[in-house]
Amino acid sequence: MTRIRAAAPGALMAAAVGLAAALAVLPVLGTAPPLGALAAVAVALYVAGLALPWAGALPWALGLLAVEYLVSLEVRRAPLDAAAPAYAGAFFLCAELGWLGLEARRGRLPWARRVVIIAGLALGGSTLAALLLLLAAVPVAGGPPMTALGVVATIAVAACLAWLGRR
Repeated sequence: MTRIRAAAPGALMAAAVGLAAALAVLPVLGTAPPLGALAAVAVALYVAGLALPWAGALPWALGLLAVEYLVSLEVRRAPLDAAAPAYAGAFFLCAELGWLGLEARRGRLPWARRVVIIAGLALGGSTLAALLLLLAAVPVAGGPPMTALGVVATIAVAACLAWLGRR
């Protein structure tokens, strides 16, 4: 059990850094070198955040990774990226692994249940996003009923965010 406790921070951080590197490299493939520099800065900041530990660096690193992905879509002129749901799930997992790594480094090992829930959320979110992407690709006639449905959906999302914000 002591060996598992000692290895957990290193394993979590290695997985987090590996995932951050993959998220940085994949959008850069076939794009301009300045985008590669942004990816390198993002990963370096992520690694510094985990190694020092410096929790304030993680949001900046994740923000740069997100900007890099969005810029790569613009550079490639991708109208709709079919890999976006997988990227979003991996991005969520990268963020959570970073925080878990910092917690484990402070001596608080994550519960197995928490790790399973995080993995399930990443998989479930990616699956839902993929289904919504498929649904968005289906041609549907517009008009007042679709506009009304969009208004109801927007109000529902705003209500959910307001409810979450008060917690």
